[in-house]
Amino acid sequence: MARNRLILDRYRPIGESRSGGFGTVRVAWDTRIQRKVAIKCIELDEGDAARAALPGANAVQRPVSDTGDYGYSEQADTAAMPSFDEVDWDDAPPWEDPSGNDALPWNESNIPPWEDMPATPPPDFESPFRKRDQAEARRAAAGKRDDLAAAPAYRDPADEFPPVRSLSRIPGLDEARTAAMLTDPNIVTVYDFEVQGRTAYLIMEYIEGITLTELLRDYASYLTLDMVAAVFGSIAHALEVAHENQVLHLDIKPDNVLINRQGQVKVTDFGLATLADAGGFGAAGGGTIGYMPLEQMRGENLDARCDEWALASVAYEMLAGENPFIASDLSRAESAIEDAELVLPSLCWDDLDPAADDVVFYALDPDREQRYDSVTDFAEEMERFLGEPKQGHRELAVIVGDAQGEGDGTEEAEAERAPRAPRVPLRERLTSRQATVAAHVVGAAGSGAVTFVALANLPQIGGLNGILGLAGPAVLLFWGLLALIALAGALKPHLGALLAYFALAAALIAQNAPAIGCVLLAATAVWWYFAGRAGNAAANAALAVPLAGAVGGNQLAPAAAGLFLPPLRALGTTAFSLLVAAILASFGAGNLLGWDAFAYWEFAGTDVQANLGALLLQPATWCVAASWLVAAGALAVCRRRPSRVLEVLGVALAGAALAAGMCAAAWFASGQHSWMPSVPAVVSTVAAVAFLVAASYLSPPSDEEWGEWPDEELYEN
Repeated sequence: MARNRLILDRYRPIGESRSGGFGTVRVAWDTRIQRKVAIKCIELDEGDAARAALPGANAVQRPVSDTGDYGYSEQADTAAMPSFDEVDWDDAPPWEDPSGNDALPWNESNIPPWEDMPATPPPDFESPFRKRDQAEARRAAAGKRDDLAAAPAYRDPADEFPPVRSLSRIPGLDEARTAAMLTDPNIVTVYDFEVQGRTAYLIMEYIEGITLTELLRDYASYLTLDMVAAVFGSIAHALEVAHENQVLHLDIKPDNVLINRQGQVKVTDFGLATLADAGGFGAAGGGTIGYMPLEQMRGENLDARCDEWALASVAYEMLAGENPFIASDLSRAESAIEDAELVLPSLCWDDLDPAADDVVFYALDPDREQRYDSVTDFAEEMERFLGEPKQGHRELAVIVGDAQGEGDGTEEAEAERAPRAPRVPLRERLTSRQATVAAHVVGAAGSGAVTFVALANLPQIGGLNGILGLAGPAVLLFWGLLALIALAGALKPHLGALLAYFALAAALIAQNAPAIGCVLLAATAVWWYFAGRAGNAAANAALAVPLAGAVGGNQLAPAAAGLFLPPLRALGTTAFSLLVAAILASFGAGNLLGWDAFAYWEFAGTDVQANLGALLLQPATWCVAASWLVAAGALAVCRRRPSRVLEVLGVALAGAALAAGMCAAAWFASGQHSWMPSVPAVVSTVAAVAFLVAASYLSPPSDEEWGEWPDEELYEN
């Protein structure tokens, strides 16, 4: 179609065509309302075009009696329309002549389409909208019956004419009617439907963005669980709305999922959609191999679990990176579904709970009786294991903006364009996967450091000289245990922290500090059971003391606990960190803000218990301890709600508490002569506040993370 020609005398084409379900889609400018629209152009066959061109082809069903029975009437002035007997069939084309020799394109008889239609459609009339229209007509008739009873008898002149077929069987109209009744932000809006010549035009909302197919193809390496949550939740919501209106989509696939510049996800292409009957079943229609279940391939009656399977297939593709059900034909596709060797999605994501695997596989069961009863049930189970949808929509907006900002908009430029990394702000560039990797690194380093100190101080080793003099089985045992616990910290930071602190407790008991060793042993077990085992954040906060404290950075411990943990676990982890910091300070440093690991990592021959007792008698120690608990608690409470104001308030309160504790400790340490702390103490506190500011910017609070504990089931079980 020429670029300067208007479609339907109204829409000016401004973009290249692209394939869409059963047609091509063009971007056009609505010259009346002054907006962009998407127009699906569907080429009609000879029969459809002839039927659309017949007089009265734009007829619509309407009630002709109070009982709700239906005939057809014209949208235009039907009084001027000739009856069947008045038509001069001698001048009509052969296919319109009831006595002609050529068979009509819509059937094999020579009877015009309106002659074989009774005034009231038969019970087996195939239009899926018949029952809905009848129900609406009955309600309307009931509301007007009282008024009509008092009015004189009247008969619509249009009822004198034989009924004609409507456009309900023209390709595209059922899609338009179905989509028009589904008004939702996650469903592409349909504005209008018209036929001109041999082309049907479906006028739709224009979505400036990319498809899910393009996202998975060009930006797969930037996909996060937050994005998966945003896409999955939006598709599920669109299907819930459709199913509530008794509509089955029947063609959910990445090509039919659009993402706009705001990161909003919309479902399109209801070309296969059908209305479910009273039993909840719809007629089987086409579909796309790889995204339709066995019952759809086999032409069986379909229900909402068909769309559920398709949604699970899309979810699996997002999580595992491929669709194992795609095949060259239906027989191979059936085999792929029945015999597929599926990869566990949790193996592809460090932070995806293995329980999510069962949810996906449950919805992908070949037997629909074994699936969830509805998309709602499936979504409720699945969304618990995915990321934060709000963050996902923000990340999607960044990627779509980058994708739309490149090229000159022509088909050739898009084909030649090589995908490149989106221009993502720093806070969006740090994904949940990268944060998980960092957590595992911290877990390995912290567990290894504590274990090294513990093993090196065993009497059988004898410190650094003993390590250098080890030979044979002893050296293998030393480095083997160290490597094993460090590996445990890398895989499961909370397990590495548990084993490392147990090892340190054993070393203290062996070095004539049994009371402290037993206290540490019991405290580690209690902390791990109630807080540490729930996730990586608590373990890494507890490991901040031996890591950051080795260079005087113990103030990071309460900052990390308050930033990443809910209030109760933050307080518990901070209290445990205080105990660890006091024990390490008893090795010789005598300072709760740091234990100077390079000078005091060997405690053999040191009276650790006496040093700890002296440390606990100092008021400065309790000033620092109180500031840690206040800072962690205040920050955790403020971070519990996803508000920037509360977030800034929490950082300010935490920083003020740490600074106040540091100054109070200096006051008591100087004999109440000066509030000025030492330079190392100032540096430690400034570093902790800087960490809070940076981390809170890069990791904004969310409802999913702070509104409730994500590990509730762990404690319930």
